[in-house]
Amino acid sequence: MIVLICILSFIIMGLLAYLVLFNRELKSLSKQIDNLINMNSNHLIYSEYNLKNMAPIIIKINDLIKKSKDIELHYNNKNKSLMKMMTNISHDLRTPLTSALGYIDIILYSNISKEEQTKELKIIEERLKRLEELIYSFFEFSTIISNNKSPELEKMNLNTILENCILNYYEDYKKNKRQILLNYTQNKIMLYSNKKMLMRIFDNLIGNAYKHSTGNLEINIAVQDTIKITFINPLDYNNLDTHKMFDEFHTIDISRTKGNTGLGLAIAKEFTKSLGGKIYADKKKGLLKITVELKK
Repeated sequence: MIVLICILSFIIMGLLAYLVLFNRELKSLSKQIDNLINMNSNHLIYSEYNLKNMAPIIIKINDLIKKSKDIELHYNNKNKSLMKMMTNISHDLRTPLTSALGYIDIILYSNISKEEQTKELKIIEERLKRLEELIYSFFEFSTIISNNKSPELEKMNLNTILENCILNYYEDYKKNKRQILLNYTQNKIMLYSNKKMLMRIFDNLIGNAYKHSTGNLEINIAVQDTIKITFINPLDYNNLDTHKMFDEFHTIDISRTKGNTGLGLAIAKEFTKSLGGKIYADKKKGLLKITVELKK
């Protein structure tokens, strides 16, 4: 009987000691969490008394802290991107507008001939058309990133769509003594897609090659498990970052003298993702390769 009482006493004392440590551990964790909140610290919490039963809880709390920090970092980066975007929008809109106003001043306050006035008016028209194009691009991109609707799909011939897009740039390439070379093994490659989105993707990639390259553009279509459309042109920029080139407003032409907003490839990327595909780039041996991969 005495032995049993002793055993029970030891058990009760052990439980009381554990409860005391458990209470202290909770207070320690609570204090650490308060410090993380008030001091905005990047530290994780830890067990001060090494209680095994608390380990899974501490691990889960630390996981939540890490996720919270990742979300905070993501939104901070987004905020920086937004500020950069607003700066770029302001610069891009102001440039053609300032130029057009300058030519208007020349017409109004300079003694120039009718022929010169006509010439200046044509330049103003070009600048205002550029401004209209910029506004449309900004509006289109903001619509894309805020719209979560799935695109309507229909059966179509990929070759025909790509050939029509090439025709839109045929004269531009021809007058610069350049060519667009289309290579495919199947005359009729059928797929379910959205015609407008697909045409915009191809148009942006062909236009991008025209603005930022001086040679021919080669377009290859390969059909395997997926459909791969690869756009290949000479690489005129050695410092081109293929990982950033699809980011919104990223452009190697810092002054934007070539009329590039940095939105063309970003729009192509978003449209490709909406169609369930992917787009990626690679540079090798003086060539830039951009591949659009679509489901059959």
